[in-house]
Amino acid sequence: MNSTASAPARGALGETTLRTDRLTLRPQVVADADVFHRLWRERDERVPPHRRPDATGHPTVSDIAAHIAEERDRRSDLLSVQDATTGEVYGYCGLIFAGKGSADEPEIAFELLSRVHNLGYATEAARAVLAWSDAEGYERLWASVWDWNVASRRVLEKLGFADSGDDLPTGEHGRTILTVRAPRPKPALAAEHVVTVEHGALSESQTAALGALFDSEYRESHGEWDPDSPYGYSPADVHTMIFQNDVAVAHVGFQRRVIRVGEREVTVAGTGGVLVHPDWRSRGAGRRVMTHAQQAMRDDDRVEFGYLGCREEVVSFYERTGWSRVNAVERHVSMTDAQETVTSAGAPILIFCAGANPRVGAEQWPQGDIDLNGTPW
Repeated sequence: MNSTASAPARGALGETTLRTDRLTLRPQVVADADVFHRLWRERDERVPPHRRPDATGHPTVSDIAAHIAEERDRRSDLLSVQDATTGEVYGYCGLIFAGKGSADEPEIAFELLSRVHNLGYATEAARAVLAWSDAEGYERLWASVWDWNVASRRVLEKLGFADSGDDLPTGEHGRTILTVRAPRPKPALAAEHVVTVEHGALSESQTAALGALFDSEYRESHGEWDPDSPYGYSPADVHTMIFQNDVAVAHVGFQRRVIRVGEREVTVAGTGGVLVHPDWRSRGAGRRVMTHAQQAMRDDDRVEFGYLGCREEVVSFYERTGWSRVNAVERHVSMTDAQETVTSAGAPILIFCAGANPRVGAEQWPQGDIDLNGTPW
């Protein structure tokens, strides 16, 4: 595979959320500055001075927060690593495309608070990043490590990095070993990996994989899939996908929108594009991809509820995955005539409370008719 042809632009990883059994890797936010400042203060005294706080205490928490805020327009590809259960931030892990890394062969980097060392978190987070880079076509990755940093060297060995033989010059702070993870034959079936990504940050390969998934199901009856206007429905802001190798086998999308319910405005994650490849049905892929999409809704402070309409025969699937049915009259803009309003009553409407306990959704949902303020999803 030609990595320059399929690899996404710098910042694509930084717009992505990756999930493992114990961790969530998500884009940096200003609130992470305190943890990053602690990382600076914890660094070994053998680390060069420019990577440790100076005599005046800089960088301060405010300095780091300002840097994160400035990076928003050109997103860092270092993701914050947080506990998947508690949300506590432990550090960062991601890719670097400058310095020793390049556009085609980036460098992996990770750093976690000392109190969570020796728990396997660094290896777990880095493996998620490597799965993403493999899926995006990066054939070779680099990593630099101080010779005295035994713990990080052990992590890199577990990940398949080996000494490249091109060590950087030895200086007063020690010897920097340049390691490389060389291209390897792809296995017949790679480990499943899940990606949650904003629509605008979809890479070329991710868009192509989604197109193949939807076209395999709907092209004959509905034509070619258009990511910005999928069969007349509203497009997704966020995509959650399950991949096997570079093949998308399951997808759930949602769009953030303020709708009206009775007298109240409610911000929902309008959910659609729920699809599992025929070869992966009845194997739990639908439940798994929905669970990850629901977690993305919970992680989004703007979203109060997930919202979807569906056919009667699939209501039981959604109820098994934590959605609750509500009875209401719904109005939405016609998918064929933007000047026309469609009113329906009795069709299945399901909601998901994007809080700590999704099973209480029906009790928290306001009463009244529903206006979607646009086309359905």
